[in-house]
Parts: sequence; C-alpha cells; structure tokens
Amino acid sequence: MNLVGFITMAERDESPQIRWYRARTKLALGQALQALRQGVGATQDDLASRAGTSRPHLSRVERGTSPQLDTLMAYVDVSGYELLLVPRGSVVRVEPPR
Repeated sequence: MNLVGFITMAERDESPQIRWYRARTKLALGQALQALRQGVGATQDDLASRAGTSRPHLSRVERGTSPQLDTLMAYVDVSGYELLLVPRGSVVRVEPPR
C-alpha cells in the first residue's frame, strides 16, 4: 500500500519496524485509518465504542468521506497514534516510544 511506510531502526534484522502513514487526500486518509485500526487488531465495532461514535460512521470515514474533527481525533487517539503535520517534502524520523 503506497500510503503505509516502514522505517527500519538502526540495527538490521533484529530491529522492529514502525508504521507511519501519509495521506494527502480524504481517500488516502480513510485508507490510512483503516490500516491503523487493523494494525492494532481492532474491529470497527471495537473502535467505534472506544471512540464514542457508531460503526457506520467509522465505515464512512474509512471510505474517505469527510469525518468530523472530533471523530478523527478520537479515532487516532484510541488507536495509540497522534497527528503530525510537517512541511511537504520534509524528512521525518520515527522512533519507538521510550
């Protein structure tokens, strides 16, 4: 999937990989959110309950419709992620939490 990247840590084969997501369109954001949810092993029902919204609403978000900002922030938060805005073309290094 072109919106999911993997950054390999300094040590070779034994190092974990960290997922990061880049989305510049609503559809890409929806796909990134779906991959994020699946990556933490949650169903739409699980995540909807934790985020305080409905499963049909999360389904629409994952299909690229315009989510409400509150829903988007809750979705990202309960999945253990945060939004980061950087200038286009920037190089970002992602390291695991300590």
